[in-house]
Order: sequence, then C-alpha cells, then structure tokens
Amino acid sequence: MSNRDYDSLLDRARERIPEDISERSRWTMPTPDILIEGSQTILRNFSEIVDAMDRDANHVFQYLLNELGTSGTIEQFRIMLKGKVPPKRIKEKIVSYVKTYILCAECKAPDTRFLREDRTTLLKCQACGATRPVRL
Repeated sequence: MSNRDYDSLLDRARERIPEDISERSRWTMPTPDILIEGSQTILRNFSEIVDAMDRDANHVFQYLLNELGTSGTIEQFRIMLKGKVPPKRIKEKIVSYVKTYILCAECKAPDTRFLREDRTTLLKCQACGATRPVRL
C-alpha cells in the first residue's frame, strides 16, 4: 500500500468518526446556580449538574455534604444546604468531585464508569481503557 492510499484511507476514516467522540470540548458542566436565602444556601440546578455528570444524585449530594461540612436536603431539582455556604466553595467542591470521580487520570476524558472488582471500586475509562481505584 502506498503512502497516498494510506493517507486517503486515514482521511476517510477521520471523516466518519462521530463528532461527539472526536470533539474534545463536547462535555461541559452547567454553571452552578447558587442562591443564599436567609440561613440556607440553595443550589437551584443540582439535577442539571448531576445529569451532566451522569452520576448518582445521592452520591454527589453526600459528597458535597461531607466536603462542605454541612447538612441538607434534596428537593426535586435542587438541594438546600444548612448555613450560608459561599458559592465559590460549592463550585470548588463540584470541580473536585469531577476530578476525583469523573475525569480519566490518563486521557482526561469524561467517559468513565464505576466498576466493582472484588471489594474495590474502580473508575474505568471508556475512551482509553485506563482504570484506577476510587473510594465511594
């Protein structure tokens, strides 16, 4: 096979890759919509954020409660946190969750899934196949 044949086949293959796979910036997190009302902090678009993450809402909620050191409740599409939590801290904790439980450590792709192996939970990347242990 000549280089020209190879190059034309490679170009043809690249054209057929679905855009959602080839587009690196395809995954974006919604900006947290945070409101402080009295002695409560409300994350109004919690369900939208969790949908974008493709993770269990309760897992994300418990992570935020533990990291922020507060209690709260889930109400339909939003979460109510006790106390006045600075919006910057909530955003930092969401970014921390994404880095810990969503992004692949090797290729930085968001295409990961939890995988149970014996008593260990692994984060497996669907894009590159890398796995790493995570604590749930």
